Amino acid sequence: MNLFLIDSDGALVNSEKIDLRCYAQAVRDVLGIEMETDPSHYANLTDAGVLDAIIAQHGITESRSLVHRKVEQCYLALINDALCSHPDFVRAIQGAQDFLSDIRSREDTHIAIATGGWESAAKLKLRAAGIDVSDVTFTSSSDALSRTEIMALAAFRAKQDSGYTFDRRIVFGHGERNKHASQELGYEYVEVGATKGNHTHIPDLAHYQAVLSRLSLH
Repeated sequence: MNLFLIDSDGALVNSEKIDLRCYAQAVRDVLGIEMETDPSHYANLTDAGVLDAIIAQHGITESRSLVHRKVEQCYLALINDALCSHPDFVRAIQGAQDFLSDIRSREDTHIAIATGGWESAAKLKLRAAGIDVSDVTFTSSSDALSRTEIMALAAFRAKQDSGYTFDRRIVFGHGERNKHASQELGYEYVEVGATKGNHTHIPDLAHYQAVLSRLSLH
């Protein structure tokens, strides 16, 4: 059995036009803080990890769970508002639907979503892109802070959900943080997107058959 761990942002959904803008606005509206938008500033580049860093940096003493809930709710409202005006700001990555449909039909593979976004935000964007993950193992930044922890927890939940022990764990993601987390866990990694320099790389999921062949998963 194989486990496919799939990130949402950048691998299944393109939502770059609203992600950072809405997140920064939520932090501004709730906390009155202009956040640092350079990704290298954050050790854990996840929705929860970034907010924890902001809380620590600015010495915020209010309950962590309350701050997270307020910012998350504001973030969701801002995404919804943006999508009402510009529904095309969130769209499925080319080939995502066919990829998921094909993999779901395989008897030797289980799918799990492992996203650095909050579960509510990730599922909102997936729905907006027309992608149904209601029957898929789901792990997010609502469950753990770091991408490494999110991936490891996704693999654990997938084992519980499926009852299988996996021979291979293959991550489909976008960006260096996903690549490094995969390497840390010893998982195979497929870069989805324009990034170069990875051994296994596809420009989008429309090319998934080629990468399955390269991984000897015909």
